[in-house]
Amino acid sequence: MSNPTAEPNESLRLTLTATAERTGEYVYLPFEVPEGVRRVSVEVEVEGFARVGLGLFDERAGERGRGWVAYQSPGYRGVYGEERSECYVSAGSASPSFLPGVVRPGTWTVVVPVFIALARTMLVATVDLAFGPAEEPARPGPEQGVVLAQPGWYRGDLHCHTVESSDAAASGSALDPAGWADEARRIGLDFVALTDHNVVSQNLNLAHDAGEGVLLLGGEEMTNWPHGHAVAVGLSPGDWLDWRQRPAGIPLGPGEERIVRFIAEARALGAFISAAHPASGRLAWQFIVEGEADPQARPHGLEVWNGPWQFDDEIALALWDHLLRQGWRVSASGGSDTHGLQNTEGVRPGLPTTVVYAEELAKAAIVAALKAGRCFVAHSPRGPDLYLTAEGPNEQSEIVGGTVRGGADERVEFSARIKGAEGANLRWLRDGRVVKTVPLQSDDETHTYSQVLGEGGYVRAEVRGEQVEETGLAGGRWLKMLALTNPIYLEAT
Repeated sequence: MSNPTAEPNESLRLTLTATAERTGEYVYLPFEVPEGVRRVSVEVEVEGFARVGLGLFDERAGERGRGWVAYQSPGYRGVYGEERSECYVSAGSASPSFLPGVVRPGTWTVVVPVFIALARTMLVATVDLAFGPAEEPARPGPEQGVVLAQPGWYRGDLHCHTVESSDAAASGSALDPAGWADEARRIGLDFVALTDHNVVSQNLNLAHDAGEGVLLLGGEEMTNWPHGHAVAVGLSPGDWLDWRQRPAGIPLGPGEERIVRFIAEARALGAFISAAHPASGRLAWQFIVEGEADPQARPHGLEVWNGPWQFDDEIALALWDHLLRQGWRVSASGGSDTHGLQNTEGVRPGLPTTVVYAEELAKAAIVAALKAGRCFVAHSPRGPDLYLTAEGPNEQSEIVGGTVRGGADERVEFSARIKGAEGANLRWLRDGRVVKTVPLQSDDETHTYSQVLGEGGYVRAEVRGEQVEETGLAGGRWLKMLALTNPIYLEAT
């Protein structure tokens, strides 16, 4: 396409067409932006039946002339799910989910994720290029510093959607970042991770939106629509992680990579990565095989508790134990996955709550604690609390996430303090198997468990309540989960 031209304060309209061939592909429509354009607007229409999204990359897409976008392109501007079909960007403002920034000349690219295509379907993208005087560019605000400078147990929700997620906005009851900070203060959370679907516009004004006493953590839910999601916690304003990965055995398309590249990019940004709802049907994490073959392809953690405890969480818990027995050191975490305050599934902020032992209430300290597994997951900000410790040979003392080392015949003494769980049961688990169950008679009890170190492995604890039974395809029977800890590992020397 040749470069279009226009007079100042005029506009040009371009029409781009392409064909969606199959479910799960990404369709790329490049176009030229000439000098003097100040605003780019895009609308995508489907001529036929297909469910698609809409994304936009600027001239830094990285594969000029090839018609597609390089993985982890610095030209990323934003993406929608199927709930919205038009967007704009300019230097000073942008649509929800999109990043403002100076509009520079060059090859820009519309990206259309194809969620469902039952037959060949025509896609039509209308691009409007508006000329005019330059405007002052928007700039990200600062992150927060240290909110509370003392070590302790801090309570947070690690999976929170704002109005910047198109599906959350469609709920009609989604919170904006400042609303999440207010909600955290109301229900007793110390921190909240803003994890919108493949977008990072929610992270642009963290310090301003947080107000006093609450830490807002920049984040993203990497939403690989066909192959699984991952929560990234601890991104700085402007950081972004690509979603275009394929599991081993599936050929890579243009601009796509294996999951090990995503993990490497996340590590470079300093983020904590947890596979979200890893056993939830079509949303399940499909990159386990890569992690078994290459430790560098493993996330830091698994979100074993997503929203109200259901049967898929039981499966996720069993998967986590299986991976731990295989030698993976992956942390268990939980998050509410709240998209809107009004819903019929019982989803609400802080259900569940991840309780983290950190040196201070600050981004770096919370992320480091999550990576180390120094946390437990509770039903809500009010608990129950489940504090697990261990005493080992040579005066070793560890909390969750730690490792006790010693000879195979040396003993390790474990202690669990449980608060707020009268009438429930404490369960001790060795290598994922229940070895002892203790009824809880009051709301503040401490119980101990002793064993030889043996060949190593791990010990963790749970608090379970009454039996729950649900019918239907996703139903099952289980004991209500009230709290669960990360392991204390045992290593034979």
